[in-house]
Amino acid sequence: MKEVDRIQRRATFRSYLPAILVFAGAFLMLGLRLQIGAGFISDGAFMMLALACYILGALFQLTNLYAPSEMAQKIGLWSAALGVFFNLSSWLVRWVGAYDLEIVKMRASGNMASPWIFRYIPFANLYDLSLAFAFGAGIATLLFAHRKNFQVLAAFTLPLAALILTLARFIGDEFIDLPPVLDSYWRPIHVGVASLSYGIALVCFAVAVIYLLKDKAKVEAMAIWSSIFSFAVIATISKFSVFTEFVYRAGLFVPSGEGKKPFSAPFRLDIPYAGVALAITGVLLLGVVIAFCIYIYKNNETAGKFGRGLLKVAFLAQIISLAIVIGGIKTTQNIYPTLQQQLAAHPDQYITAGMAIADRQQLNAKEYAAITPMQFEQMAKQYLQSAGDKMFLSLNANPVEISALITALIGTLFILIFGYKTEQLRERLPSLESLDSLMYKTACLAFAGLAMLLITGAIWANESWGRPWGFDSKETGALIAWLTYAAFLHTRISRGWKGRSSAYFAVIGFLLVIFTYLGVSYLLPGLHSYA
Repeated sequence: MKEVDRIQRRATFRSYLPAILVFAGAFLMLGLRLQIGAGFISDGAFMMLALACYILGALFQLTNLYAPSEMAQKIGLWSAALGVFFNLSSWLVRWVGAYDLEIVKMRASGNMASPWIFRYIPFANLYDLSLAFAFGAGIATLLFAHRKNFQVLAAFTLPLAALILTLARFIGDEFIDLPPVLDSYWRPIHVGVASLSYGIALVCFAVAVIYLLKDKAKVEAMAIWSSIFSFAVIATISKFSVFTEFVYRAGLFVPSGEGKKPFSAPFRLDIPYAGVALAITGVLLLGVVIAFCIYIYKNNETAGKFGRGLLKVAFLAQIISLAIVIGGIKTTQNIYPTLQQQLAAHPDQYITAGMAIADRQQLNAKEYAAITPMQFEQMAKQYLQSAGDKMFLSLNANPVEISALITALIGTLFILIFGYKTEQLRERLPSLESLDSLMYKTACLAFAGLAMLLITGAIWANESWGRPWGFDSKETGALIAWLTYAAFLHTRISRGWKGRSSAYFAVIGFLLVIFTYLGVSYLLPGLHSYA
Protein backbone atom coordinates (compact mmCIF):
# COMPACT_ATOMS: atom_id res chain seq x y z
CA MET A 1 0.00 0.00 0.00
CA LYS A 2 2.81 2.39 0.92
CA GLU A 3 4.52 1.61 -2.37
CA VAL A 4 1.33 2.46 -4.28
CA ASP A 5 1.02 5.79 -2.41
CA ARG A 6 4.66 6.56 -3.15
CA ILE A 7 4.14 5.88 -6.87
CA GLN A 8 1.02 8.09 -6.89
CA ARG A 9 2.83 10.96 -5.17
CA ARG A 10 5.70 10.66 -7.63
CA ALA A 11 3.26 10.70 -10.56
CA THR A 12 1.51 13.77 -9.10
CA PHE A 13 4.82 15.58 -8.68
CA ARG A 14 5.81 14.78 -12.26
CA SER A 15 2.48 16.07 -13.57
CA TYR A 16 3.13 19.45 -11.91
CA LEU A 17 6.83 19.48 -12.87
CA PRO A 18 6.41 21.85 -15.88
CA ALA A 19 4.75 24.49 -13.68
CA ILE A 20 7.38 24.06 -10.95
CA LEU A 21 10.24 24.44 -13.44
CA VAL A 22 8.61 27.57 -14.88
CA PHE A 23 8.86 29.41 -11.55
CA ALA A 24 12.32 28.04 -10.72
CA GLY A 25 13.71 29.00 -14.12
CA ALA A 26 12.10 32.46 -14.19
CA PHE A 27 13.48 33.40 -10.79
CA LEU A 28 16.87 32.11 -11.92
CA MET A 29 16.62 34.57 -14.85
CA LEU A 30 15.73 37.29 -12.35
CA GLY A 31 18.87 36.49 -10.37
CA LEU A 32 21.01 36.57 -13.51
CA ARG A 33 19.51 39.93 -14.51
CA LEU A 34 20.38 41.36 -11.09
CA GLN A 35 23.88 39.91 -11.33
CA ILE A 36 24.69 40.89 -14.93
CA GLY A 37 22.88 44.22 -15.07
CA ALA A 38 21.50 46.14 -18.05
CA GLY A 39 23.47 44.05 -20.58
CA PHE A 40 21.19 41.05 -19.91
CA ILE A 41 18.47 39.87 -22.31
CA SER A 42 15.73 42.51 -22.56
CA ASP A 43 12.16 41.93 -21.41
CA GLY A 44 11.01 42.50 -25.01
CA ALA A 45 13.20 39.66 -26.27
CA PHE A 46 11.82 37.34 -23.59
CA MET A 47 8.29 38.34 -24.59
CA MET A 48 8.91 37.48 -28.25
CA LEU A 49 10.36 34.10 -27.25
CA ALA A 50 7.23 33.46 -25.18
CA LEU A 51 5.06 34.35 -28.18
CA ALA A 52 6.97 31.92 -30.41
CA CYS A 53 6.72 29.11 -27.83
CA TYR A 54 2.98 29.64 -27.33
CA ILE A 55 2.41 29.36 -31.08
CA LEU A 56 4.66 26.29 -31.32
CA GLY A 57 2.94 24.59 -28.37
CA ALA A 58 -0.52 25.24 -29.84
CA LEU A 59 0.52 23.82 -33.23
CA PHE A 60 1.83 20.59 -31.71
CA GLN A 61 -1.25 20.15 -29.52
CA LEU A 62 -3.50 20.70 -32.55
CA THR A 63 -1.41 18.20 -34.51
CA ASN A 64 -1.84 15.70 -31.69
CA LEU A 65 -5.62 16.09 -31.91
CA TYR A 66 -5.75 15.01 -35.55
CA ALA A 67 -2.74 12.68 -35.62
CA PRO A 68 -2.20 11.35 -32.08
CA SER A 69 1.47 11.16 -31.20
CA GLU A 70 3.14 10.88 -27.82
CA MET A 71 6.03 12.97 -29.12
CA ALA A 72 3.76 15.75 -30.43
CA GLN A 73 1.93 15.87 -27.11
CA LYS A 74 5.16 16.11 -25.12
CA ILE A 75 6.62 18.77 -27.41
CA GLY A 76 3.37 20.72 -27.14
CA LEU A 77 3.38 20.52 -23.33
CA TRP A 78 7.02 21.50 -22.90
CA SER A 79 6.74 24.26 -25.51
CA ALA A 80 3.84 25.63 -23.49
CA ALA A 81 5.93 25.43 -20.31
CA LEU A 82 8.83 27.17 -22.07
CA GLY A 83 6.45 29.90 -23.24
CA VAL A 84 5.16 30.49 -19.69
CA PHE A 85 8.78 30.54 -18.46
CA PHE A 86 9.77 33.22 -21.00
CA ASN A 87 6.54 35.11 -20.27
CA LEU A 88 7.21 35.27 -16.51
CA SER A 89 10.91 36.02 -17.11
CA SER A 90 9.93 38.96 -19.31
CA TRP A 91 7.73 40.39 -16.56
CA LEU A 92 10.37 39.91 -13.84
CA VAL A 93 13.16 41.41 -15.96
CA ARG A 94 10.88 44.36 -16.74
CA TRP A 95 10.42 44.88 -13.00
CA VAL A 96 14.18 45.24 -12.55
CA GLY A 97 14.33 47.54 -15.57
CA ALA A 98 11.69 49.85 -14.08
CA TYR A 99 13.59 49.91 -10.79
CA ASP A 100 16.90 50.72 -12.52
CA LEU A 101 15.27 53.50 -14.52
CA GLU A 102 13.94 55.11 -11.36
CA ILE A 103 17.41 54.95 -9.73
CA VAL A 104 18.88 56.79 -12.74
CA LYS A 105 16.19 59.49 -12.46
CA MET A 106 16.70 59.90 -8.72
CA ARG A 107 20.51 60.18 -9.03
CA ALA A 108 20.14 62.69 -11.85
CA SER A 109 18.07 64.85 -9.50
CA GLY A 110 20.62 64.50 -6.70
CA ASN A 111 18.56 62.09 -4.59
CA MET A 112 20.78 59.14 -3.58
CA ALA A 113 18.11 57.21 -1.63
CA SER A 114 17.10 53.76 -2.89
CA PRO A 115 13.48 53.57 -4.15
CA TRP A 116 11.07 51.04 -2.69
CA ILE A 117 11.27 48.04 -5.03
CA PHE A 118 7.63 47.00 -4.45
CA ARG A 119 6.54 50.28 -6.02
CA TYR A 120 7.98 49.34 -9.43
CA ILE A 121 6.19 46.05 -9.96
CA PRO A 122 5.30 46.36 -13.69
CA PHE A 123 1.57 47.03 -13.59
CA ALA A 124 1.65 50.63 -14.83
CA ASN A 125 0.07 50.31 -18.28
CA LEU A 126 -1.74 47.99 -20.67
CA TYR A 127 1.53 46.43 -21.88
CA ASP A 128 2.35 45.32 -18.33
CA LEU A 129 -1.16 44.00 -17.78
CA SER A 130 -1.04 42.12 -21.11
CA LEU A 131 2.18 40.37 -20.09
CA ALA A 132 0.61 39.34 -16.79
CA PHE A 133 -2.69 38.35 -18.45
CA ALA A 134 -0.91 36.04 -20.90
CA PHE A 135 1.11 34.57 -18.03
CA GLY A 136 -2.07 34.00 -16.02
CA ALA A 137 -3.59 32.11 -18.94
CA GLY A 138 -0.39 30.12 -19.51
CA ILE A 139 0.19 29.06 -15.90
CA ALA A 140 -3.50 28.19 -15.43
CA THR A 141 -3.27 26.00 -18.54
CA LEU A 142 -0.20 24.20 -17.18
CA LEU A 143 -1.82 23.62 -13.79
CA PHE A 144 -5.06 22.27 -15.23
CA ALA A 145 -3.18 20.26 -17.88
CA HIS A 146 -1.38 18.17 -15.25
CA ARG A 147 -4.00 15.58 -16.14
CA LYS A 148 -3.06 14.12 -19.49
CA ASN A 149 -6.59 14.25 -20.95
CA PHE A 150 -6.72 18.02 -20.29
CA GLN A 151 -3.52 18.81 -22.19
CA VAL A 152 -5.81 19.50 -25.15
CA LEU A 153 -6.60 22.80 -23.42
CA ALA A 154 -3.28 24.17 -24.68
CA ALA A 155 -4.48 23.91 -28.28
CA PHE A 156 -7.20 26.46 -27.45
CA THR A 157 -5.68 28.63 -24.72
CA LEU A 158 -2.19 29.16 -26.12
CA PRO A 159 -3.37 30.87 -29.34
CA LEU A 160 -5.35 33.31 -27.17
CA ALA A 161 -2.30 33.94 -24.96
CA ALA A 162 -0.27 34.51 -28.14
CA LEU A 163 -2.85 37.05 -29.35
CA ILE A 164 -2.57 38.92 -26.04
CA LEU A 165 1.22 39.08 -26.40
CA THR A 166 0.79 40.23 -30.01
CA LEU A 167 -1.36 43.09 -28.76
CA ALA A 168 1.34 43.90 -26.20
CA ARG A 169 3.90 44.00 -29.00
CA PHE A 170 1.79 46.54 -30.90
CA ILE A 171 1.11 48.64 -27.79
CA GLY A 172 4.83 49.13 -27.15
CA ASP A 173 6.93 48.45 -24.09
CA GLU A 174 7.87 52.00 -23.08
CA PHE A 175 7.93 52.73 -19.36
CA ILE A 176 5.52 55.41 -18.15
CA ASP A 177 5.43 57.66 -15.12
CA LEU A 178 2.35 56.92 -13.04
CA PRO A 179 0.23 59.86 -11.89
CA PRO A 180 0.83 60.37 -8.14
CA VAL A 181 -2.83 59.58 -7.42
CA LEU A 182 -2.31 56.02 -8.77
CA ASP A 183 0.98 55.45 -6.98
CA SER A 184 -0.13 53.06 -4.24
CA TYR A 185 0.87 49.67 -2.87
CA TRP A 186 -2.69 48.59 -3.75
CA ARG A 187 -1.86 48.90 -7.46
CA PRO A 188 0.22 45.69 -7.80
CA ILE A 189 -2.22 43.83 -5.55
CA HIS A 190 -5.28 44.95 -7.52
CA VAL A 191 -3.79 44.55 -11.01
CA GLY A 192 -2.09 41.28 -10.08
CA VAL A 193 -5.46 39.84 -9.02
CA ALA A 194 -6.95 41.13 -12.28
CA SER A 195 -4.34 39.47 -14.49
CA LEU A 196 -4.65 36.06 -12.82
CA SER A 197 -8.46 36.27 -12.81
CA TYR A 198 -8.50 37.16 -16.49
CA GLY A 199 -6.17 34.23 -17.22
CA ILE A 200 -8.47 31.78 -15.45
CA ALA A 201 -11.49 33.27 -17.26
CA LEU A 202 -9.65 32.62 -20.54
CA VAL A 203 -9.18 28.95 -19.60
CA CYS A 204 -12.87 28.74 -18.63
CA PHE A 205 -13.78 30.16 -22.05
CA ALA A 206 -11.58 27.58 -23.80
CA VAL A 207 -13.20 24.76 -21.82
CA ALA A 208 -16.64 26.10 -22.80
CA VAL A 209 -15.72 26.10 -26.51
CA ILE A 210 -14.33 22.56 -26.23
CA TYR A 211 -17.54 21.48 -24.44
CA LEU A 212 -19.75 22.91 -27.19
CA LEU A 213 -17.64 21.15 -29.82
CA LYS A 214 -17.80 17.85 -27.92
CA ASP A 215 -21.54 18.26 -27.38
CA LYS A 216 -22.00 18.25 -31.16
CA ALA A 217 -22.79 21.93 -31.53
CA LYS A 218 -22.85 22.60 -35.26
CA VAL A 219 -19.63 24.04 -36.58
CA GLU A 220 -21.76 26.12 -38.93
CA ALA A 221 -23.41 27.79 -35.91
CA MET A 222 -19.97 28.60 -34.53
CA ALA A 223 -19.05 29.98 -37.96
CA ILE A 224 -22.04 32.33 -37.82
CA TRP A 225 -20.91 33.88 -34.54
CA SER A 226 -17.27 33.98 -35.59
CA SER A 227 -18.21 35.70 -38.86
CA ILE A 228 -20.46 38.19 -37.05
CA PHE A 229 -17.53 39.06 -34.78
CA SER A 230 -15.19 39.45 -37.77
CA PHE A 231 -17.74 41.59 -39.61
CA ALA A 232 -18.21 43.77 -36.51
CA VAL A 233 -14.44 44.28 -36.25
CA ILE A 234 -14.25 45.46 -39.87
CA ALA A 235 -17.39 47.58 -39.56
CA THR A 236 -16.25 49.47 -36.47
CA ILE A 237 -12.59 50.19 -37.20
CA SER A 238 -11.70 53.62 -38.52
CA LYS A 239 -15.14 54.92 -37.49
CA PHE A 240 -17.16 52.99 -40.07
CA SER A 241 -15.22 54.49 -42.99
CA VAL A 242 -14.58 51.00 -44.39
CA PHE A 243 -18.22 50.57 -45.42
CA THR A 244 -19.25 54.21 -45.81
CA GLU A 245 -16.25 55.47 -47.80
CA PHE A 246 -14.39 52.20 -48.62
CA VAL A 247 -11.38 53.68 -46.84
CA TYR A 248 -9.18 52.42 -44.01
CA ARG A 249 -7.38 55.17 -42.10
CA ALA A 250 -4.31 54.29 -40.06
CA GLY A 251 -3.25 56.20 -36.97
CA LEU A 252 -0.28 58.57 -36.94
CA PHE A 253 2.35 59.26 -34.30
CA VAL A 254 4.38 62.34 -33.39
CA PRO A 255 7.76 61.70 -31.70
CA SER A 256 8.08 62.61 -28.03
CA GLY A 257 11.06 62.75 -25.67
CA GLU A 258 13.84 60.18 -25.88
CA GLY A 259 12.82 56.80 -24.46
CA LYS A 260 9.17 57.80 -24.21
CA LYS A 261 6.20 56.60 -26.22
CA PRO A 262 5.30 58.85 -29.19
CA PHE A 263 2.14 60.94 -28.97
CA SER A 264 -0.86 59.79 -30.96
CA ALA A 265 -1.67 62.42 -33.61
CA PRO A 266 -5.31 63.51 -34.10
CA PHE A 267 -5.11 62.73 -37.83
CA ARG A 268 -5.36 59.42 -39.67
CA LEU A 269 -3.93 58.54 -43.09
CA ASP A 270 -5.74 56.60 -45.82
CA ILE A 271 -4.01 53.30 -46.68
CA PRO A 272 -4.38 52.55 -50.43
CA TYR A 273 -6.62 49.57 -51.30
CA ALA A 274 -7.03 48.58 -47.62
CA GLY A 275 -10.57 49.92 -47.29
CA VAL A 276 -11.77 48.18 -50.46
CA ALA A 277 -10.14 44.88 -49.42
CA LEU A 278 -11.71 45.04 -45.96
CA ALA A 279 -15.12 45.95 -47.41
CA ILE A 280 -15.00 42.94 -49.76
CA THR A 281 -14.00 40.75 -46.80
CA GLY A 282 -16.92 42.09 -44.77
CA VAL A 283 -19.38 41.31 -47.58
CA LEU A 284 -18.01 37.77 -47.86
CA LEU A 285 -18.37 37.24 -44.09
CA LEU A 286 -21.92 38.55 -44.25
CA GLY A 287 -22.57 36.04 -47.03
CA VAL A 288 -21.24 33.27 -44.76
CA VAL A 289 -23.67 34.29 -42.02
CA ILE A 290 -26.64 34.32 -44.41
CA ALA A 291 -25.73 31.00 -46.04
CA PHE A 292 -25.27 29.17 -42.73
CA CYS A 293 -28.46 30.67 -41.28
CA ILE A 294 -30.38 29.26 -44.25
CA TYR A 295 -28.59 25.93 -43.80
CA ILE A 296 -29.43 25.68 -40.09
CA TYR A 297 -32.98 27.02 -40.08
CA LYS A 298 -34.11 25.69 -43.47
CA ASN A 299 -32.01 22.51 -43.42
CA ASN A 300 -30.76 23.47 -46.88
CA GLU A 301 -27.68 21.40 -47.75
CA THR A 302 -26.94 23.53 -50.82
CA ALA A 303 -26.72 26.64 -48.64
CA GLY A 304 -24.45 24.77 -46.23
CA LYS A 305 -22.10 23.71 -49.02
CA PHE A 306 -22.08 27.24 -50.43
CA GLY A 307 -21.39 28.68 -46.94
CA ARG A 308 -18.44 26.36 -46.38
CA GLY A 309 -16.91 27.41 -49.70
CA LEU A 310 -17.59 31.07 -48.99
CA LEU A 311 -15.94 30.75 -45.57
CA LYS A 312 -12.70 29.59 -47.21
CA VAL A 313 -12.81 32.52 -49.63
CA ALA A 314 -13.51 34.90 -46.72
CA PHE A 315 -10.53 33.48 -44.83
CA LEU A 316 -8.29 34.13 -47.84
CA ALA A 317 -9.74 37.66 -48.11
CA GLN A 318 -8.97 38.26 -44.44
CA ILE A 319 -5.34 37.28 -45.00
CA ILE A 320 -5.03 39.55 -48.06
CA SER A 321 -6.73 42.56 -46.42
CA LEU A 322 -4.62 42.23 -43.26
CA ALA A 323 -1.47 42.00 -45.39
CA ILE A 324 -2.49 45.15 -47.29
CA VAL A 325 -3.14 47.04 -44.03
CA ILE A 326 0.15 46.02 -42.41
CA GLY A 327 2.13 46.41 -45.64
CA GLY A 328 0.62 49.85 -46.24
CA ILE A 329 1.48 51.04 -42.74
CA LYS A 330 5.02 49.68 -43.06
CA THR A 331 5.82 51.01 -46.52
CA THR A 332 3.91 54.28 -47.01
CA GLN A 333 6.30 57.22 -47.50
CA ASN A 334 5.87 61.01 -47.77
CA ILE A 335 3.34 61.11 -44.94
CA TYR A 336 2.90 64.89 -44.71
CA PRO A 337 2.30 65.64 -48.44
CA THR A 338 -0.06 62.65 -48.74
CA LEU A 339 -2.02 63.74 -45.67
CA GLN A 340 -2.34 67.29 -47.05
CA GLN A 341 -3.75 65.91 -50.31
CA GLN A 342 -6.29 63.79 -48.45
CA LEU A 343 -7.34 66.69 -46.25
CA ALA A 344 -7.80 68.87 -49.33
CA ALA A 345 -10.17 66.23 -50.73
CA HIS A 346 -11.94 65.71 -47.39
CA PRO A 347 -11.71 68.96 -45.37
CA ASP A 348 -14.31 67.69 -42.87
CA GLN A 349 -11.47 65.69 -41.28
CA TYR A 350 -10.09 68.95 -39.91
CA ILE A 351 -13.14 69.27 -37.66
CA THR A 352 -12.79 65.67 -36.45
CA ALA A 353 -9.11 66.27 -35.66
CA GLY A 354 -9.93 69.55 -33.91
CA MET A 355 -12.46 67.79 -31.69
CA ALA A 356 -9.79 65.22 -30.76
CA ILE A 357 -7.39 68.04 -29.87
CA ALA A 358 -10.05 69.71 -27.72
CA ASP A 359 -10.72 66.41 -25.94
CA ARG A 360 -7.08 66.27 -24.84
CA GLN A 361 -7.35 69.71 -23.24
CA GLN A 362 -9.73 68.31 -20.59
CA LEU A 363 -12.28 71.09 -21.04
CA ASN A 364 -15.52 71.02 -19.10
CA ALA A 365 -18.80 70.46 -20.94
CA LYS A 366 -19.63 74.17 -21.14
CA GLU A 367 -16.23 75.13 -22.56
CA TYR A 368 -16.32 72.29 -25.08
CA ALA A 369 -19.84 73.19 -26.25
CA ALA A 370 -18.77 76.80 -26.85
CA ILE A 371 -16.21 75.80 -29.50
CA THR A 372 -17.51 76.36 -33.05
CA PRO A 373 -16.76 74.09 -36.04
CA MET A 374 -14.56 76.84 -37.50
CA GLN A 375 -12.53 76.94 -34.27
CA PHE A 376 -12.14 73.14 -34.34
CA GLU A 377 -10.86 73.42 -37.92
CA GLN A 378 -8.44 76.21 -36.97
CA MET A 379 -7.07 74.16 -34.04
CA ALA A 380 -6.43 71.22 -36.38
CA LYS A 381 -4.71 73.37 -39.00
CA GLN A 382 -2.42 74.92 -36.37
CA TYR A 383 -1.52 71.46 -35.08
CA LEU A 384 -0.83 70.22 -38.60
CA GLN A 385 1.35 73.21 -39.36
CA SER A 386 3.50 72.66 -36.25
CA ALA A 387 3.72 68.85 -36.22
CA GLY A 388 2.74 67.68 -39.72
CA ASP A 389 6.27 67.07 -41.02
CA LYS A 390 7.09 64.99 -37.90
CA MET A 391 4.20 62.54 -38.24
CA PHE A 392 4.89 58.90 -39.03
CA LEU A 393 2.93 55.69 -39.46
CA SER A 394 3.35 52.81 -37.04
CA LEU A 395 1.57 49.57 -36.21
CA ASN A 396 1.76 50.73 -32.59
CA ALA A 397 -0.66 53.55 -33.40
CA ASN A 398 -3.41 51.01 -34.17
CA PRO A 399 -2.83 48.25 -31.58
CA VAL A 400 -6.45 47.35 -30.96
CA GLU A 401 -7.50 47.50 -34.62
CA ILE A 402 -4.61 45.37 -35.88
CA SER A 403 -4.99 42.89 -33.02
CA ALA A 404 -8.76 42.67 -33.60
CA LEU A 405 -8.19 41.90 -37.29
CA ILE A 406 -5.67 39.19 -36.36
CA THR A 407 -8.08 37.78 -33.77
CA ALA A 408 -10.87 37.66 -36.36
CA LEU A 409 -8.53 35.85 -38.75
CA ILE A 410 -7.58 33.29 -36.09
CA GLY A 411 -11.26 32.80 -35.24
CA THR A 412 -12.05 31.95 -38.86
CA LEU A 413 -9.02 29.64 -39.01
CA PHE A 414 -10.25 27.68 -35.99
CA ILE A 415 -13.70 27.32 -37.51
CA LEU A 416 -12.10 25.83 -40.62
CA ILE A 417 -10.05 23.50 -38.41
CA PHE A 418 -13.16 22.42 -36.49
CA GLY A 419 -14.89 21.70 -39.79
CA TYR A 420 -12.16 19.25 -40.85
CA LYS A 421 -12.81 15.68 -39.68
CA THR A 422 -15.11 17.03 -36.97
CA GLU A 423 -16.28 13.66 -35.67
CA GLN A 424 -12.72 12.39 -35.37
CA LEU A 425 -11.83 15.55 -33.47
CA ARG A 426 -14.77 15.13 -31.08
CA GLU A 427 -13.77 11.57 -30.25
CA ARG A 428 -10.37 12.75 -29.00
CA LEU A 429 -11.72 15.46 -26.72
CA PRO A 430 -12.28 14.77 -22.99
CA SER A 431 -15.68 13.52 -21.87
CA LEU A 432 -18.59 15.94 -21.43
CA GLU A 433 -18.72 15.22 -17.70
CA SER A 434 -15.05 16.06 -17.12
CA LEU A 435 -15.30 19.20 -19.28
CA ASP A 436 -18.42 20.37 -17.45
CA SER A 437 -16.71 19.80 -14.09
CA LEU A 438 -13.59 21.74 -15.16
CA MET A 439 -15.74 24.55 -16.56
CA TYR A 440 -17.52 24.85 -13.20
CA LYS A 441 -14.24 24.89 -11.25
CA THR A 442 -12.63 27.53 -13.46
CA ALA A 443 -15.80 29.65 -13.37
CA CYS A 444 -15.75 29.50 -9.55
CA LEU A 445 -12.14 30.66 -9.53
CA ALA A 446 -12.89 33.43 -12.02
CA PHE A 447 -15.86 34.55 -9.92
CA ALA A 448 -13.76 34.65 -6.74
CA GLY A 449 -10.89 36.42 -8.53
CA LEU A 450 -13.16 39.09 -10.01
CA ALA A 451 -14.75 39.60 -6.58
CA MET A 452 -11.28 40.22 -5.13
CA LEU A 453 -10.60 42.52 -8.07
CA LEU A 454 -13.63 44.66 -7.17
CA ILE A 455 -12.80 44.67 -3.45
CA THR A 456 -9.14 45.64 -3.86
CA GLY A 457 -10.11 48.18 -6.52
CA ALA A 458 -12.62 49.80 -4.17
CA ILE A 459 -10.02 50.05 -1.39
CA TRP A 460 -7.48 51.54 -3.79
CA ALA A 461 -10.06 53.98 -5.22
CA ASN A 462 -11.03 55.12 -1.74
CA GLU A 463 -7.36 55.75 -0.94
CA SER A 464 -6.61 57.55 -4.23
CA TRP A 465 -9.84 59.36 -5.09
CA GLY A 466 -11.63 59.50 -1.75
CA ARG A 467 -14.50 57.25 -2.76
CA PRO A 468 -14.73 53.44 -3.14
CA TRP A 469 -16.96 53.51 -6.21
CA GLY A 470 -17.60 56.10 -8.89
CA PHE A 471 -18.98 54.17 -11.89
CA ASP A 472 -15.76 54.69 -13.79
CA SER A 473 -15.90 52.80 -17.10
CA LYS A 474 -13.33 50.23 -15.95
CA GLU A 475 -15.13 49.71 -12.64
CA THR A 476 -18.48 49.23 -14.33
CA GLY A 477 -17.06 46.79 -16.89
CA ALA A 478 -15.49 44.67 -14.14
CA LEU A 479 -18.75 44.65 -12.17
CA ILE A 480 -20.78 43.47 -15.18
CA ALA A 481 -18.26 40.70 -15.91
CA TRP A 482 -18.38 39.57 -12.26
CA LEU A 483 -22.20 39.57 -12.29
CA THR A 484 -22.13 37.33 -15.36
CA TYR A 485 -20.05 34.71 -13.53
CA ALA A 486 -22.36 35.16 -10.52
CA ALA A 487 -25.29 34.34 -12.83
CA PHE A 488 -23.35 31.30 -14.09
CA LEU A 489 -23.05 29.96 -10.53
CA HIS A 490 -26.58 30.97 -9.52
CA THR A 491 -28.26 29.21 -12.45
CA ARG A 492 -26.14 26.13 -11.92
CA ILE A 493 -26.75 25.88 -8.16
CA SER A 494 -30.37 26.98 -7.92
CA ARG A 495 -31.69 25.99 -11.36
CA GLY A 496 -29.49 23.01 -12.12
CA TRP A 497 -28.26 24.45 -15.40
CA LYS A 498 -25.31 22.49 -16.75
CA GLY A 499 -23.64 21.69 -20.02
CA ARG A 500 -24.50 24.00 -22.91
CA SER A 501 -26.30 26.58 -20.79
CA SER A 502 -23.24 26.96 -18.57
CA ALA A 503 -20.96 27.03 -21.61
CA TYR A 504 -22.89 29.94 -23.11
CA PHE A 505 -22.56 31.83 -19.81
CA ALA A 506 -18.80 31.14 -19.76
CA VAL A 507 -18.41 32.47 -23.32
CA ILE A 508 -20.39 35.64 -22.56
CA GLY A 509 -18.50 36.16 -19.30
CA PHE A 510 -15.13 36.01 -21.03
CA LEU A 511 -16.23 38.39 -23.78
CA LEU A 512 -17.18 40.87 -21.06
CA VAL A 513 -13.80 40.32 -19.40
CA ILE A 514 -12.09 41.11 -22.72
CA PHE A 515 -14.20 44.22 -23.11
CA THR A 516 -13.21 45.32 -19.61
CA TYR A 517 -9.54 44.58 -20.28
CA LEU A 518 -9.32 46.10 -23.74
CA GLY A 519 -12.50 47.68 -25.07
CA VAL A 520 -13.04 49.95 -22.08
CA SER A 521 -9.38 50.96 -22.09
CA TYR A 522 -9.50 52.29 -25.65
CA LEU A 523 -13.14 53.10 -26.37
CA LEU A 524 -14.36 54.76 -23.17
CA PRO A 525 -12.83 57.51 -21.02
CA GLY A 526 -11.80 56.65 -17.48
CA LEU A 527 -9.53 57.37 -14.54
CA HIS A 528 -7.31 54.31 -14.95
CA SER A 529 -3.81 54.89 -16.27
CA TYR A 530 -4.48 52.81 -19.38
CA ALA A 531 -8.04 53.97 -20.03
